Amino acid sequence: MSIQDFFQARGGETIFAEFDYAQLEIRVLALASNDKQLIDDINSGRDMHTYFASNIFAKPEKDITYTERRQAKAFSFELQYGASARGIANNWGVPVELTESFIDGYYKRYAGVKKYHEEGLEEVSATLSEEGDIDPDKKLAVPRFYIPSLWRDSIGMPLTEYRVLGTLNYNGESAKPPPTKVKNYPIQGAASDIVAMMLVTLSNYLNQGNEQAWLLNTVHDSVVCEISLGDEDRIIKEIKEILETVPKVLEQMFDIVCPIKFPVDCSTGTTFTEVKNIA
Repeated sequence: MSIQDFFQARGGETIFAEFDYAQLEIRVLALASNDKQLIDDINSGRDMHTYFASNIFAKPEKDITYTERRQAKAFSFELQYGASARGIANNWGVPVELTESFIDGYYKRYAGVKKYHEEGLEEVSATLSEEGDIDPDKKLAVPRFYIPSLWRDSIGMPLTEYRVLGTLNYNGESAKPPPTKVKNYPIQGAASDIVAMMLVTLSNYLNQGNEQAWLLNTVHDSVVCEISLGDEDRIIKEIKEILETVPKVLEQMFDIVCPIKFPVDCSTGTTFTEVKNIA
């Protein structure tokens, strides 16, 4: 028995429904980088993690195992967040040649992503501020950098910035921002913002006299509801459609024309174990 077994819907009256955004952060990366090839790959309906695994392990997508897909998913996320080929290889206990080949192939196919990463690092580097806390021995201020969020105003200024600290340099070189955070923060921040915005949209729907569904919680990129039995198929369909209106909400909030869809997968059960399909 797992802890998920103890989370139970009201027996015979309701079920749990988890609505999970499919490959959310890859879709946010496509939106941020505007990489045409990545956008085309996503819009084609391709399972991106299976595709990456096919390239890594040099085998057809239909032959990729669950473990291989999971490993490829981790490779792509770690690359997005600034990990090096050696770092990824060490994390997974695989030859560095394998991860180097993956990174080379990734950036070759998605040159727009590479450009986005490079331009982001350049933009953040220009925000260097060395005011504030001083190292009393070296008489050096702790370097600060400001990472812009994905969302911009009408003149292109970021609506939010994440302040991060650099490392003191004692060799006379200019301080540099942490590349992992430069890549990571805008994508994860935007993904989190999207889930929050869609929660507001969903709450408005549930508060309009709908007494057959209740919003319970979020789990990373997913939304968990409890739904009355009897008309659950209709309610699940409506909630799914609402949560998939991300492009419309982004256009309303930030005047962004979104080139990709944000599909939602749904799983149900009377316990969280059933919802998660845990054997």
